[in-house]
Amino acid sequence: MDISIKPVFSFSLSYKVFEKLVTCGKYDGIHSCLTVVTNADKILIHTPHKRYGLQNSKLSISEIKNDIAMLNMNFPIRAIVAGKLKKDDDRDILVIGSSSHFLEGVRSLLIGSFGGFAGNTLIVGGNAIIKGYDGEGNEILWLITAGGVNSLLLMDIDKDGQNELIVGTDDGCIKMYKRDSLLHEFTEGNEIQNLMAVSPSQFMFSVKNGTIGVFDESVRMWRIKSKTRVTAMAMYDILGCEGKQIIVGWKSGKIDVRDAQNGDVLFKMKLNDFVYGITCNDYRGIGVLDLVIITADGEIRGYTTPSVNLLNLHNVADEEMNNLLSQKQKLLLELKHYENNIKFNKDIQANNDSHLAQSVPDNVGVIPSNTRLQIGISTSYDSNDMNIDITVSTNNATTIRAVLIFADQLFKEETLIAHLTKDASRILIPLKTLKDNAQDIHIKAFVGYPTSVQFHVFELTRQLPKFAMYTIPHSLTGSPKSIAYINGLAVKYAPGDSYVEFRITERLKRICIWINQNFLLPSDIEYMTSSDSDATELKLNLISLRTGKNVCLHFNNDGKTRFYTEDIGLAGDLIQSLVQFLNIENMNSIACFPVVYEEIKELFNKLQGLQETEKQINSEIVDNVNQIKSHLIRAEDARYYNGDDVIKYHNEMMNTNEDLVKNYKIRLVNTNEVQLALKRIHSILYSASKLRVGTFAASIISKFKDALKTNNIEAVVKIIELGEM
Repeated sequence: MDISIKPVFSFSLSYKVFEKLVTCGKYDGIHSCLTVVTNADKILIHTPHKRYGLQNSKLSISEIKNDIAMLNMNFPIRAIVAGKLKKDDDRDILVIGSSSHFLEGVRSLLIGSFGGFAGNTLIVGGNAIIKGYDGEGNEILWLITAGGVNSLLLMDIDKDGQNELIVGTDDGCIKMYKRDSLLHEFTEGNEIQNLMAVSPSQFMFSVKNGTIGVFDESVRMWRIKSKTRVTAMAMYDILGCEGKQIIVGWKSGKIDVRDAQNGDVLFKMKLNDFVYGITCNDYRGIGVLDLVIITADGEIRGYTTPSVNLLNLHNVADEEMNNLLSQKQKLLLELKHYENNIKFNKDIQANNDSHLAQSVPDNVGVIPSNTRLQIGISTSYDSNDMNIDITVSTNNATTIRAVLIFADQLFKEETLIAHLTKDASRILIPLKTLKDNAQDIHIKAFVGYPTSVQFHVFELTRQLPKFAMYTIPHSLTGSPKSIAYINGLAVKYAPGDSYVEFRITERLKRICIWINQNFLLPSDIEYMTSSDSDATELKLNLISLRTGKNVCLHFNNDGKTRFYTEDIGLAGDLIQSLVQFLNIENMNSIACFPVVYEEIKELFNKLQGLQETEKQINSEIVDNVNQIKSHLIRAEDARYYNGDDVIKYHNEMMNTNEDLVKNYKIRLVNTNEVQLALKRIHSILYSASKLRVGTFAASIISKFKDALKTNNIEAVVKIIELGEM
């Protein structure tokens, strides 16, 4: 018996609905009202429990469909959320975010308890910034992120009675904040679009490339990749199992019911259009939460928890038997190939004929039994060829027909396929990583002979270190090198004037271990007692395979450490990796990045000019609107007193309207420029905060906030440099 789930109610709003712009609120404190954004910047509120007329300046309920209310906003809507924000008020408040009413632009909204603040907090995610407001509109939270904030989630991960803030950004990062301190940061291969709490310690994420997964605190439990992407998620017991399942809505219109512990699909169904929203609320007003699914064309379906366990009714035995039979057929076919391979290998050994393997029929995939796949990962730093080189080869005369490399953060589509036009036993694949992240590379190679039709598939996994794109610009042998040897290498590129300096109390031997684990060097660096007992420093001069610029790491025995690089973001990543390895909880630093300081000043000056331009454009728009009103009134008067002037006033009104449209377009471009400048400023400040650790990193954010409020550029530069005003 197959599982069949029928909705308890279904209807159509007959309005188009937009993705993620769906929420549900109790605006009277009692009844749940579905709220969605529809065409022409309107908000539709479906209120099935209200059957009386109501109207004010913006709200009007249709006489025909008096359960639908429309809010005309007249500005682009980017996010909506409903929740309790005011103290001693059981009614939900609808919060609407746009790209223009918030300087950094609104990308996501959330209402909930956070960080021990009194009452609930409205959290606003913008372009590389997060702000929090209390019920009175006072700003109580200010955080900087490196990317645009697409999704927000509040949950008590560390079980201390206070919610932590989990943030998903458009640069593929998931960040976890304890008030204004960053607890954890995870990197996925693409833009994070949705976050959802699964249990008190688990949360789910979805990525733009179709990936979904679940974290348990800071450990990823499972991860699944799909061809389409997720548009909505919820937790609900739709199968009557006395435990909630993950409900996933896809862009294709598919609904998956998955097990939260391993991601297995328990049930799935298909809707007629894209799934653009899933909410759980008492929509029928009977005291029971329903699962409400909303599609792009406005279709609404409601499901409730069944009284019986549907999984027990499902004939699992038959399904498992079919799966086992299918698997049996695949294994028998594979066994047949193995038996053929063993037979021909025995003939080769018996006749001592190395050419026999190449004379077998084309439809038999035969290779020597001792065939091995060898993987080498190295770097090349010639002026015309600066890459990470992955070498795939076999240990005998067999050839490689194709190589498939899978890495979720390395390629745009996560997979690279190298298909050879000429058979070879060795293939070199050059790569460049876009970000500095440690990642596993899964390699599959098809091995056979030039005349083979069937191939053996070899699978291997190798790890690419975090800073693989930085190498020593010298040809070194593979044997480990001493610190004295590394210090004695000729310096091809002298350190520049941009650096960050700090102090650590750690032996050079431990520093060598960190370097070997995080860099892809021609040979490891080891602290050798015979030659390094008198070593007082380690100077590691590297070159970036992305930019060709030098990166120098200088460590002294007295703890003084300097990282020379023009990239302040790289400097922050190096420091965060080092202190995590050494378990350092608090550390301050001194930074010197002249190019960054000049860029900050240019961005502030540009921002000031853009804001002045915006004021001027707004003034012109107001004048245009007043002129249009005046022309319209005169045209109406002319209809009664002087009909010849009607066309004149209408022409003047059309000309003014063209000017108005031009000014709107100019303002839109200007607003985008403002947001890009702010995003770059916030990105630099975020990188500057990563130059410090613990309380020093947390305090620098509040200092940046105070300096930005007064547009004190010199104070911002001083904070980046010294960590204080």
